[in-house]
Amino acid sequence: MVKKKKVLIVCYACEPNRSSEPGVGWHFSKEISKYYDVTVLTRRNNKEVIESSGEETNIDFLYCDLAGVLMKLKNKIPFGVQIYYYLWQLKAYFQIRQLFKTNSEFALVHHLTFGVSFNVPPAFLINKPFIWGPIGGGDFIPFHFLKKMGGAMMLQETIYFLLNKLSLISPSALITRKKAKAIVLRTSSVYNLFREKHLKKLFLISETAHPDTTILNQPKNIHNEVMLICVGRLMPHKGFMYALKGFHEYLRLGGYGKLIFLGDGPLQSKLQNYVKKYQLDGQVEFKGFVTSAVVKEHLEESDILLHPSFRDGGSWSIMEAMAHGLPVICFDTSGPKGMVSEQCGFRIPLSNSKQVAQDIGKSILFLRNNEKVYNDMSINCIARIKQFYNWNYRGEEIKKVYELVLDNKING
Repeated sequence: MVKKKKVLIVCYACEPNRSSEPGVGWHFSKEISKYYDVTVLTRRNNKEVIESSGEETNIDFLYCDLAGVLMKLKNKIPFGVQIYYYLWQLKAYFQIRQLFKTNSEFALVHHLTFGVSFNVPPAFLINKPFIWGPIGGGDFIPFHFLKKMGGAMMLQETIYFLLNKLSLISPSALITRKKAKAIVLRTSSVYNLFREKHLKKLFLISETAHPDTTILNQPKNIHNEVMLICVGRLMPHKGFMYALKGFHEYLRLGGYGKLIFLGDGPLQSKLQNYVKKYQLDGQVEFKGFVTSAVVKEHLEESDILLHPSFRDGGSWSIMEAMAHGLPVICFDTSGPKGMVSEQCGFRIPLSNSKQVAQDIGKSILFLRNNEKVYNDMSINCIARIKQFYNWNYRGEEIKKVYELVLDNKING
């Protein structure tokens, strides 16, 4: 039996039975462990969850975290999580250097999560083949929309924009991108950010996959009174105000239905004020934060997901909705445009505020009035998730990248 090559995966976020970044770290690591002898370095506060999960893996785990006072500050200061993550990376990579002094068997290092283009891992500290990603970034809110979100959001977006641009010229970022044998990207936006100088080493792989594609639902038939749903944190950049305005436009056009928001956040009061102003109380509900089980219950009863986010990587909300057979109406941006094909929903161009609301409303009405189109989209959504958004498929994709790196077949 051929001995598996030993690899080290750096996973800031890695937890079983979770979605988003923790789920990305966990599932990718499990898939990679089918083909390689995997050691994962993750945060110490993930240890209890990993060890008590009862999930059997052939992964060795190492742990690293910063002092408790820094952990408390990260959620209390602006960009605290990003600052904490940057400092965590430094400590983690010095720990890796010490590990490699006593164990030289590792064939490569893969920095898996927290993947953003402007917060660059210090790969220059190690002397091993290096893979970075999936990473996101490079998605910016058009100014016409941004100026309507208030001063705080404009400041935040300006900082985000500058960080992305600085990451293209900072010495540490340049060294890391040059050192990386492969850079895995999760959206076409960040692909366009890097492709000019690093085209040969770039791989576009979504970070999103359904945990069990054997339990996908049956295709749906649309209700006479259309049930629409929005899922996620109620943040300005998630575009939920345009979901609400688009639903309002649908009602103006003579449609019937209900819109439910699952999630909470700073935008909630503005959304509720809009509902009150236009007397939509009977058609719009706010359920607040709910568990994933409750989200799935609502998806089973819903017809369409509205997800007009300006900036998203691989959206877990879109994936779960499509797995339940819901066509998706989203903006033609970032990760969603890669997930939602023309056969699975509508991608709304970012023209202007008034037009996108009208386009959302017309798209809802079109699906309501064209049951055959709706049914076909529902079938296509389930088929797309089953074929392209399962973890076996993701594992095969990342395995090919590993093979190219270890066989030294990438020149770039």
